[in-house]
Amino acid sequence: MAEAKPSGEPGWQWRKAAIFPNIIASFWLIYVLIGSQDSRVNETIAWGLIVNIISSVFFYTGFATAQDIAAIFATRTGLPYATPPVAIDGEATQDQSVKDEVG
Repeated sequence: MAEAKPSGEPGWQWRKAAIFPNIIASFWLIYVLIGSQDSRVNETIAWGLIVNIISSVFFYTGFATAQDIAAIFATRTGLPYATPPVAIDGEATQDQSVKDEVG
């Protein structure tokens, strides 16, 4: 991906582009609803916007965590974005030991 960092860690450009405008628009609509009449419809809209904000934050952080866990399993190391990947205990990973043998 073009947005990946030199270390291989995925960038957050597209996540930010999707999540932040969504949250800002939701907060703005809630702000607009504060001054409106109390009605069941406005209450339902406000509840939906709050649920939207909460779920957006959980998806934003949850998918990042899932992506990191997938990278840990794929590289079989505790630091998947290090160059080369290094296990948590400092031992060489399989990829690193193969490079050492080759020279």
